[in-house]
Amino acid sequence: MFVRLIVINPHESYNTMPTVRQIAQHAGVAKSTVSLVMNHKPGVSDKTRQIVLNAYQELNSQNENNPADYLEKNIFFNHSRYVTKKPLSFVVFHPAILGSNQVFSELLAGIQFGADLYHAQLRLAINERKIPPAHVSNLYLREPSLQPDGILIIGARSEEPILEEAIRQQIPYVIVSRTKSDPSISAVGRDEVKITMEAVNYLLELGHTAIGFVGGNPLYSYTNQRIQGYQKALQTSGITPLDRWVSLGAGKEAAKTILRTSPEITAIIFVNDTFAMEALPVFIQAGHQIPDTLSVISFDDTDQAKNFIPPITSIQHPRYEEGAWAVRVLVEKIRNPFFEECQIILKSKLIIRDSCTRPK
Repeated sequence: MFVRLIVINPHESYNTMPTVRQIAQHAGVAKSTVSLVMNHKPGVSDKTRQIVLNAYQELNSQNENNPADYLEKNIFFNHSRYVTKKPLSFVVFHPAILGSNQVFSELLAGIQFGADLYHAQLRLAINERKIPPAHVSNLYLREPSLQPDGILIIGARSEEPILEEAIRQQIPYVIVSRTKSDPSISAVGRDEVKITMEAVNYLLELGHTAIGFVGGNPLYSYTNQRIQGYQKALQTSGITPLDRWVSLGAGKEAAKTILRTSPEITAIIFVNDTFAMEALPVFIQAGHQIPDTLSVISFDDTDQAKNFIPPITSIQHPRYEEGAWAVRVLVEKIRNPFFEECQIILKSKLIIRDSCTRPK
């Protein structure tokens, strides 16, 4: 049995951390003032700083529900039937180099929540091609005495050796925070093409027609999926995306390249917040003002994007829920004899901030 589920937007089920805009409205100050306070920067009086902090605390305390509460009460209601005397053991394979600690920590928190509900034991292992054969990360898959009941793969590569080895060894697995076009692969993630199209369409509605895509590695599946969504949105609107409008690579170098080859660009889609933070100083040093001469959208909605001046419009993924759902799918694959494969797609959300405006 193969199941492909579209899950309701979890952001609509409970409140998240207050945004800069919400804090500013509650405190009666400018959003830039909130950014200075939350980023621990000077230029704000002690009295105003305290007003902002009080507003943050008040808004945060109103959030009576959190992701864990919501998931436990509404999704994992029957987890007790899977709790056995012998606890399950899972290995979480993760990249050796993490682009964002915040992204990883939120995914891991969701995974830990799911594991706790099922009384499962977690171990972390590095997912890297160049690890020696005797490294414990390889032994988890190849040494029978160390093999876990299942594995969770936090990986972004289009070709994933860990996945291939898990299939060969017949170890139940789930890819976390990614989806695959192959229905025989279990995964929990998001529709990258759809949410990228939404971001590009937002810029098109503002009047931008020369929109660039900056940063990323083509070896990673999410980079290709986001480029696909970017190109599809432009083509649907009757705009032919030029090859030189896409500049891949590290943030700084990709920014320098598109500045040189495509000076007509008035808006940028960054592959994620990490690349955006590297590239934005390059654009600013070149004379661009955000958003007056360059509108900006990024992915991941990390604190870096929220606290940038101006705050960056970014795409928010339900990472905590992705981690928790991945554990549930993995447990079902292990315990449910009728369960074969499953892909769950959770909704992402475009968080609009002050980094986009109409082109001049």
